[in-house]
Amino acid sequence: MDVVALRQSWAQFCAAGPEAAKYFYATLFVIAPEARSMFPTNMSYQEDKLLAALGHIVSHVDDERELSAFAHRLGADHRRFRGTDRQGREVPLGEWHYVWVGQALLATLERFLGPRWTPQLRAQWAAAYEVVARLMLTGAAEAERSSPPYWEAEVLSVQRRRADVCVFTVRPNYLCEYLPGQSLPVQVPQLRVWRYLSPANAPRPDGTIEFHVRATGRFSTHLVRRLRVGDQVLLGSPVGAALSSYDRSPHLPLLLVAGGTGVAPLRAVVEALRQGPGRAVTLVVGAKTPEDLYDDQGLRELASTSAWSSGGVGGWLRYVPTVEVGWQWAGAVGTAADTALRLGSWRDTDVLVCGSPEMTRETIGALVAAGVPADRILAESYDHSLYPPLAGAAVAASRDFTGTAAR
Repeated sequence: MDVVALRQSWAQFCAAGPEAAKYFYATLFVIAPEARSMFPTNMSYQEDKLLAALGHIVSHVDDERELSAFAHRLGADHRRFRGTDRQGREVPLGEWHYVWVGQALLATLERFLGPRWTPQLRAQWAAAYEVVARLMLTGAAEAERSSPPYWEAEVLSVQRRRADVCVFTVRPNYLCEYLPGQSLPVQVPQLRVWRYLSPANAPRPDGTIEFHVRATGRFSTHLVRRLRVGDQVLLGSPVGAALSSYDRSPHLPLLLVAGGTGVAPLRAVVEALRQGPGRAVTLVVGAKTPEDLYDDQGLRELASTSAWSSGGVGGWLRYVPTVEVGWQWAGAVGTAADTALRLGSWRDTDVLVCGSPEMTRETIGALVAAGVPADRILAESYDHSLYPPLAGAAVAASRDFTGTAAR
């Protein structure tokens, strides 16, 4: 493959921005109308994901190892997508869909590259796409041997902790294996959209999974207001490599800093650590007001059991809730970052941060400014508007937290 020609043409193509992605999907849906039902009604986030994934592929087209790993992850993840034909029958993603996508991609490149689109360049792009498609199909086939395309999960309980927060528990039809700190794509079938939620518990013998959700958009608002016991949701394969690396240095103390429902994956980490020898852990959970600490009682109970579970006198888990505004609040006051820094310097500590994109950026910035080494801080580098399989690449990249986000 002519790597230089591919990258130069891609740079020219990217100048078209979102219009190119819109044209691609419009072309795809003309070629394959059944593919439309595989995507959400609002395509804006999907268009961003397409450009990000294609950009990653082009930038690593000459790195066989990275390209293969990424395409395999992509293929395995895409198994969960389903469409419906004109008779209303479910259509799983198949090899013919890859052919249609390739046709739409080449047509889009021709449209936006104009006179620069030559027969030679077309042949280069067709060959490159063929390689990626085959790698994705291989990844899908390999994943099929160890896991289903998705899990059907029954809702067992729904607790509405606040007007805008709910905690719900599901039971998948098969064991869904994940690591504490990872996220799962979740779909409410009637919404036809996937969003990533983090289990709030370590894997359980009965396979049940707890999720925490705050109403911030159409998907999360539907869960908070309309989810009922007995409903069904779909779960995809787990993603995320940063927070799940909490045990990379088990000899070091661990600082967990959470905001909002970002406490969920860190709660799962605490539960997993409870089963070990008793590593020293400090969990700081920040909120605007005391009423926003929706899981305060459960976390206090978890901390109260740490002494006997580890056999120690003082316990291995220190739980510190903190609020920015609290009338007659007797606990810590300040942001999660401010409170964490008052508790120690954390220079010889592994740190996990999870919250809103803004909270995560600000917390990491404050920690680094206070002298905490950047390579000791773990935070996922994506939110629902980006494509999570890219997170694996982000973990290996330079520790640039300017774009950090969390679920």
